[in-house]
Amino acid sequence: MAYENAGSQPPSKATPTTATRALSEADIIQTDDLGRLYAMSKSGTVAVVDAADPAHLALLGKTTVSGVPFEMYRRGDLLVAMSNHAVTASGSVKEPGEAAASTTQPPDESESALVTVLDAKNPASMVRLGKLVVPGEIADSRIVGHVLYVASYRNGTCWSCARAKVETTVTTFDVADLAAIAQVDQVSFASDAVDNESLGWGMAWKRSIVATPTRLYVGGHADFDPRGSSDHSFREGIIDVLDISDPTGHLKVGAHLAVTGPVLSRWQMDETDGVLRVVSQRGVGRTSNGEGSPAVETFRMESTAVATPLGRTELVLPRQEGLRTVRFDGARGYAITFNQTDPLFVLDLTDPTKPVQKGELHMPGWLFHLEPQGTKLVGLGIDRQDAAGSLNVSLIDVSDMAAPRLLAREAFGARISSDHNILDTELPESQDRIQKAFRIFDDGLVAVPLSSTWASGGDCKSPDSGIQLLTLEGDTLKKRGFLQVDGNPRRAFELKRHMVAVSDSNVRAFSLGEGDFGTQRSDVVIGACVVPAAPPAPSTSDHGMGGRDYYGYGGSCE
Repeated sequence: MAYENAGSQPPSKATPTTATRALSEADIIQTDDLGRLYAMSKSGTVAVVDAADPAHLALLGKTTVSGVPFEMYRRGDLLVAMSNHAVTASGSVKEPGEAAASTTQPPDESESALVTVLDAKNPASMVRLGKLVVPGEIADSRIVGHVLYVASYRNGTCWSCARAKVETTVTTFDVADLAAIAQVDQVSFASDAVDNESLGWGMAWKRSIVATPTRLYVGGHADFDPRGSSDHSFREGIIDVLDISDPTGHLKVGAHLAVTGPVLSRWQMDETDGVLRVVSQRGVGRTSNGEGSPAVETFRMESTAVATPLGRTELVLPRQEGLRTVRFDGARGYAITFNQTDPLFVLDLTDPTKPVQKGELHMPGWLFHLEPQGTKLVGLGIDRQDAAGSLNVSLIDVSDMAAPRLLAREAFGARISSDHNILDTELPESQDRIQKAFRIFDDGLVAVPLSSTWASGGDCKSPDSGIQLLTLEGDTLKKRGFLQVDGNPRRAFELKRHMVAVSDSNVRAFSLGEGDFGTQRSDVVIGACVVPAAPPAPSTSDHGMGGRDYYGYGGSCE
C-alpha cells in the first residue's frame, strides 16, 4: 500500500470517526455536506461561503485570525486554523487581523505560529474556543486519528526556542476534544550541516516530512563533504524515522538513515508495501547542477527502528545536472534533472533490490510537478525562455518505460525571465503543496491557478491572473479557456457543473456548461488581495533560485 503523495485531491469533507486512525491533510479550503465552503486568505481572514448553488454564491460570515493563515482542518462544525507570524518574539499573541501578510518587508523570523480552534456552527458569529502557541514557523501538519502532528522550524530566535539552536520539531496535540486541545509529546531534529553561505538559507536545518498512518519520515541535509566532489561515498542526506502508531500521540524515535544527497522535498521519499524508496543527489541546493549522479535507494522497513538496505543505483546523466523533481507511482519512479533542458528519467522499481533506470525524455525548461495518470504523466512545468508563457502543462506517454514520448505541451502565463520569480510570484504554492492547487478532474479538465499580480506591478485585478483550464482526452491536451480571478488565485475545484475559484480576496464561480463555458456566474469577497513581495535577487548562495532551494522554501513536509 502506498501512502500520501497522491495529488489532485478534492477539498476534504471527511470528519474522522471515534475509532479510526485515518490520515488527513490540511488545506486552505474545506467543504462540508451542507454545501459550505470554508476558505482562508493570506490577508488574515477565514470565511464561510454558501456554495450549495455555485451560480449563487453567498457569504455566510467571516472572521480574522492572528498572523498569516497557513492551513486548516475541519472536524464537524469546528475548524483547526493554523497561522504563522502570529506571536511576537516576546510571546504575545497578535490581535486577529493585525499585520497579516505584510508585503513590504520580509517576515520577522523571530515570530511564532498559532493554532486556533474556531466554532463555525454559526458562520455569522464564529467563536474562538481556544488557541495554542507553536514556537517557530509551522511547516506542515497531519491529523492521524485524534492526534494532530505539527512540524515546525525553529531558528533560535523565536519565542520559547532554544537560543542559537536551529531545528525541526514535531509536536503532537490531542484533538479528540477540540475545546480542550492539549500538547502530548515533542521530538526535535537538528542537522550537523553548517548553515553558512555554501547552503541556501535554512537548508542546513529545515527538514522534509512524509507521513504514513504509523510512521513519519523526517529527511534533511547532513554536513556536506569538505573534500569536495572527488569522493562520492560521502552521504549528505539523513532520514530519521518516528513511530506514530500510539493513538494517544506519544512518539518513539526509530531508525536514522544516511542517503546519498539531501532530502529537500516531500516527493523524494515514499513508502510502498513496507519499502522506503528515496531519490537524492549530492550537492543539490549548494551547487547549480549538483555533484555526481542522483541515486535511487531502497530500504525494507522491518520496523520503525530497523531499516534494511535493499538496493541502489545511480542515474546515468547526459551531462552534469541537478535533481529538480521526483515522483513515485507504485512500481515506478520518475526523476527530473535540469541544466538547460529537462530530462525525464523513468525508473523501474518492480524489484526493490534492483532499481533500474529505463528510458529518458528531453524537453525544454523543467517539470515542477508530476501527476501520474496510468500509462501517462501530466506535468506542470516552467520555461523562462518560452515566448508563449513561462508556465506549461505537458502530457507524456510512459506506457513504454524505455521510450517515454511527449504527446502534447501547452504554454501559458506571463513572460517572466527568471525561475525564482516564476516560483515565488506566479505559482500559488511551493513544490510541497502544488498538488493542492494543480488539479486534474475525472472529466479530464485540468485547472492551474496562476497570479500576475507581481508581474503586473501590483495590479490585484490583473486580467492575466486566474485559472488556466485545459482539456485532457486520450493522447490530446488542449487549452480550454482562461477564467479571470482577482487577488492571487490559489485553488479551483469542480462543483455542480461549475468551476469554483478561490483567491486571497474572492470566491468566484464559472459555468462549465457547453453553451456558456467559462461565463462568470457569481462572486463573493472573502478577504483582501495580498501583493507578493519582490523576490530577493539571486546571489552566489542561492544558485539562481532567489533564496529557495530547487524544491521550494528550503525544506518541506508531506
